[in-house]
Amino acid sequence: MPIQIAIPDTALSDSTDLRQKTAKLGQIARSLAIFRVERIIIYPTKQKYTQKKDSSLISKILSYIDTPQYLRFRIFPRSPALKFAGILPPLRTQSHPLDSKSSHISEGDLRWGIQIRPGEIDLGLEKPVKHSDSVGEHKATLFRVVKGYPSIRLESITRDETDVYFGFDVLEIDDLIKFLENSPNTTRIGLTRNGVQYHRQKDEIVSMCQNNKSVILVLGGPRFGIRELVESKDDLKKNIDFWINVIQDQGTETIRLEEALHASLAILSPSLGPFVSKSGFYS
Repeated sequence: MPIQIAIPDTALSDSTDLRQKTAKLGQIARSLAIFRVERIIIYPTKQKYTQKKDSSLISKILSYIDTPQYLRFRIFPRSPALKFAGILPPLRTQSHPLDSKSSHISEGDLRWGIQIRPGEIDLGLEKPVKHSDSVGEHKATLFRVVKGYPSIRLESITRDETDVYFGFDVLEIDDLIKFLENSPNTTRIGLTRNGVQYHRQKDEIVSMCQNNKSVILVLGGPRFGIRELVESKDDLKKNIDFWINVIQDQGTETIRLEEALHASLAILSPSLGPFVSKSGFYS
């Protein structure tokens, strides 16, 4: 898993209502897509904090926005959590094709689809495509086109098997420390204003990423940093390879999570991207 981002379940605690939370998640999703992040991880925080925990809301809305528009109505039933889904920005990743003409489908194309009845797949085209193997009816499956129009044949694959960036998945975890412990061959970076300035550790970080081909960036929440949000600071310290500050001498007292995410990815992407990212839209 090349680039992963970990955010706390309190990531939306500075937003007062569902509309604000939805808009904030739209900004986060755009940053993930722009910088080719392949997984966003939602980790639990200490119970003693009374901040609102929105793990399920974060997961649902981010999963919704990553799903191609033509499949959303099949996968996501009406839900209060999606009341303001209409304000979410389009991602326009390669996983969200606008073309719905079967005649334009060629060998090697990738499309998300869902089984609407045995032997028929909705790929967002004018009519369903025949497929002999049974796949999920409630969850999208990724397909590679083995044979193009007019006799379209498909094979199901995983997102990891693609050579191009094809959106992100969403993972809720029970324990951040255990997740970091069980992430071998991965460069684990904590982002904090109290960290070492990135340019001072850049060479070491790039060297490790070049060897590992995978990186996890861990962010804190709107009011508390990573160290305040986990139970054991010692265990956290053992499982973070670098503590860095990518925004030197910030001009504001605080930086919002969505701002920190976008700024950090913009600064890190040029040096780490060539080693840990799949090719993008215009490669």
